[in-house]
Amino acid sequence: MAIIRQLRLLTAILVTFLASSTAESPTFGSSVTKDLKNQFVDNTFDAHADFVDFDHDNFDGDRRLQSGGSSGSSSGGSSSSTTERCNFWCQLKNSMAQTIIGLLLICVSPCLMWKNEGRHVTELRRIDFCRNNAVVIDNVELPSDDQLGQLVHFTGNVTVDDNAIELSSGSALNLTSPLGKALVVKRTCMIYQKFEHAEQHVKNDVVGGGTTTTTTYTVKEDWSPMGPGPETLPHLPNEHNSRGIWDELIAASGSEVEAGPVTNGMPTEIMALLAAANPAKAPNGISVSPAAHVGGFGLSKDVIMEHPLVFLAEWTPVPSDYVPDVVEGLPELRKDRYGNLTTVEEGEQPTNGDVMIKYEYAGDGFDASFVVEQILLDSDPETGVPMHKYGVSKAPIIDDKCCGRIHDDLGVIWMVRRGTHDLKEMIDMAKQDEATLTKILRIVCLVLIIIGWTMLFSIFSTLLHTLPLLGQLGDFAIFLVALILGCVCFCSVTAVAYIRYRPLLAFGILALAAAITGICFWRLGDAAEASIQPTMQPVASPKYLFFDDAVVPDLEPEHISVEYY
Repeated sequence: MAIIRQLRLLTAILVTFLASSTAESPTFGSSVTKDLKNQFVDNTFDAHADFVDFDHDNFDGDRRLQSGGSSGSSSGGSSSSTTERCNFWCQLKNSMAQTIIGLLLICVSPCLMWKNEGRHVTELRRIDFCRNNAVVIDNVELPSDDQLGQLVHFTGNVTVDDNAIELSSGSALNLTSPLGKALVVKRTCMIYQKFEHAEQHVKNDVVGGGTTTTTTYTVKEDWSPMGPGPETLPHLPNEHNSRGIWDELIAASGSEVEAGPVTNGMPTEIMALLAAANPAKAPNGISVSPAAHVGGFGLSKDVIMEHPLVFLAEWTPVPSDYVPDVVEGLPELRKDRYGNLTTVEEGEQPTNGDVMIKYEYAGDGFDASFVVEQILLDSDPETGVPMHKYGVSKAPIIDDKCCGRIHDDLGVIWMVRRGTHDLKEMIDMAKQDEATLTKILRIVCLVLIIIGWTMLFSIFSTLLHTLPLLGQLGDFAIFLVALILGCVCFCSVTAVAYIRYRPLLAFGILALAAAITGICFWRLGDAAEASIQPTMQPVASPKYLFFDDAVVPDLEPEHISVEYY
């Protein structure tokens, strides 16, 4: 079990690194999962606070949105425990597997370091290309064909004018009427389900190196946006999940594609993140306004959905008037005081199988800044002829070197940020984001290679754990050795990567280091030569003692030394 958990952890770290290192722009890709989680999932949901009694007479009409977070309530139901015993030979077998994993990490981590340094240099070249070649459009309302196909920078107000949007037409879960001033409208369906919550306790043997692992499984209930969970919990066979009216919701949404099932044992936050990755799966729904634009530039659905931090930063509950009071074919649903549809009766706590549907929208009317390629918008089979002639797209970058004889394909780039920023500010923020991302990836690579060296020596750790006290001392010593070797490998690979990707800077640093070293050796050599030269011992001059009546007529006065007492 320990090996499986370590493999999962290492796989998650590597996937995160690869996702970050393949980002196409400094403002997108490095925080995709964070943006999705922040924009599509509200992490402050308290299910019990949303269904308490309140005073209807003093209710002022204000309403707030229920949100789905990770704070669930324990049902206080059944629990079960499993105990796994791993003796010395089992630990030795696991340590051999860890040694193999550590060897793989030691081989893979330098490659990731090298790739990160190359990615960093390429990204900086893209940013410099934008700084040198982007054309500033002063009047965003009147773009021209002169900048067609070029990299342009402009700022303006994101708006949909007087156009309104709705969810899937003809669906029983649609809004009662189209909603105006909305950039995006979404419907999120959640179901109250049971989950297994596991806690592990590991006890090490005093002598022998064995371990005893006790895993306790308890029940946790919470709102899930991923649909119904398993009918019976694997480690708690007496606990069951009900689907409620979930199947009817899928039929009422007008789609046959169901949201993915709950993965048992997965934290609710991770499930919410996975659900946010595709909010269009039934019975959820999402709609993007085809009329979104900034001045004379139209904004497509792909542009809006790929930048949630810019366009979907603020979600607002849909006004209660637009939410249907009843849903045809689903008499169990009612509209609560927050404007959400739910099967939970007023003043009662949610039970297993209850559902809740909330409607939200992201409004227009905010400023945004762009560094993108200006293109012509084509007609779309779904939306028809575009409302605006020009659009935006990712800009391919071809960097010329050696007087145009060498053409480097640097990929694509575009920068989109919320707020009003001139070109210089956009470039500076992009460089800051890139520097931060590079430092984070360097730290991740350093941690990976240190973990690799630590796992490589896991056999010695297992052998030392057979005796009292030696295990902890051995682990500390192995960590120190792994830290030293990891830092040496990291510095060596980074230095070679600098020579490959930044030769001028690398050789400049080497020349400066050589000059400082030469000066130090030169000064030390002079000091050493001065220390070995012979020195003459000083000869004391003769001293004479005179009294008041003593006279020495044979000596000259300048050869006489006088002492007074």
